[in-house]
Amino acid sequence: MLEMALDAGADECVSSADSHEFLTSIESFAAVRDALEAKLGAPGSAAITWRPKNTVAVPDEAGETLMKLVEILDDHDDVQNVYGNYELSDALMAKLAG
Repeated sequence: MLEMALDAGADECVSSADSHEFLTSIESFAAVRDALEAKLGAPGSAAITWRPKNTVAVPDEAGETLMKLVEILDDHDDVQNVYGNYELSDALMAKLAG
């Protein structure tokens, strides 16, 4: 996948067990999307989204409060997307997943 992504003009390919995420500049987005669509078929989704350059580890206590805020923002009718550069511990994520 990485080789195909680079041939299409992408900067990086992040793969997981069930998906592939192709990263590219905003200027190259349409060309890379079209090239990969021609080779792989229609994508599940293709969008320009914000990605942090660095992340900030958040303590578990503050992380719970932060996730409540994110949930409230996400549920608000006027909010389209919520982005953040926080990093939560695996223990807190398991606790929140409940």
